[in-house]
Amino acid sequence: MKYYGTKNNQDYGFYEENFENAIEITDEYWINLLNEQNNGKIIILYNNNVIAADKTQYSKENGVWKKLTDEESSVKQLKIQNAIRIKEIQDELDEIDKKRIRALAEPSLKDEDTTWLEYYNSQITELRTELNSITD
Repeated sequence: MKYYGTKNNQDYGFYEENFENAIEITDEYWINLLNEQNNGKIIILYNNNVIAADKTQYSKENGVWKKLTDEESSVKQLKIQNAIRIKEIQDELDEIDKKRIRALAEPSLKDEDTTWLEYYNSQITELRTELNSITD
């Protein structure tokens, strides 16, 4: 048997020994929870049960986990996706900035009508437009 709970009212975890307010779980269920955690889920205490949950389905408010509505879950998922995309855009902008510096130092044409600097500037404009649409 394993026990899930907190000894300091802050940090939850699994324990070998029983203690006040700990929830007893079987070794099989404990292994299942760890497998779910390895697959990206979070382990939480919800309605006096230890469960593995998707990050977008629950929210912790005032130290208590609350199940989100479908709409709240969608909003949380969108925020996560936007945060990931914002990081990707920022990384792309950094890479293009390096290329623009090179294009300034070594001016040449990408094709008959466009310099490399113009090309990189147009890519940056597109990325900044997307970034603004996500952050607004």
